[in-house]
Amino acid sequence: MMIHLKSAKREKYTLTDLAPEKSALNNAILRSKQKLILCSAAIAFSIVLSMSAFLVLQQHLGYLLLINACLLVHAWLCQAKLAPLIKLFIFQSLVTIGLYVLLYGQERLFEAVIVVTRIILVMLPSWWLASTQSSHQISQVLSLLLPTKWAFVVTTSIKVLPFIGQEARDIYHIQCLRGARITPKALMNPINWYELVKCVLFPLLIQLLSLSKHIAHSANQRHFDKSSTHTHWPLN
Repeated sequence: MMIHLKSAKREKYTLTDLAPEKSALNNAILRSKQKLILCSAAIAFSIVLSMSAFLVLQQHLGYLLLINACLLVHAWLCQAKLAPLIKLFIFQSLVTIGLYVLLYGQERLFEAVIVVTRIILVMLPSWWLASTQSSHQISQVLSLLLPTKWAFVVTTSIKVLPFIGQEARDIYHIQCLRGARITPKALMNPINWYELVKCVLFPLLIQLLSLSKHIAHSANQRHFDKSSTHTHWPLN
């Protein structure tokens, strides 16, 4: 009888000790599901914003600019680096407007500004999504809509966007130190644009090809697509 009572007390104490851990696990799973729902909404929102940049009328672009400005503030509050993005937009704007002026003259300058604005509004939601959402949550959401391989490719492409900006900036500074004629003053001459392609864009393309090879090798080492059921770290 004493042995039975001691055994019952031990089981009671064991269940009592496991109760906080089970509660913490349930809370973690609940938070994970909430983050997954928010990530799904963020993906849908970014897709709609990017499509709207080309579909909305010109007089409605101001509303999109205001929404994207709010996205910039939100990403900044999430500790995202805005400087590389702003530099990329400035460079893209100078190149596009420069080509318009070179080909059509100043009479179509306003049209060039509208084109630049639409391109920025297409790119910014994807950058915001990559800066504010984790890769495993994006992968989980996309796996519900796409095959696993495609979900992995799309997720990796989204998450590599901030890396591309950082890598392009590093290559640009290194080439400037080597004496390449790609400074903002030198690029005012269209003859030097070929040097920008040769010194920055080609090395960046080679670096991205090398990165994709490493990502594929890493996925193979982790036996990616060897199982019909896929898990997502930290919670499935």
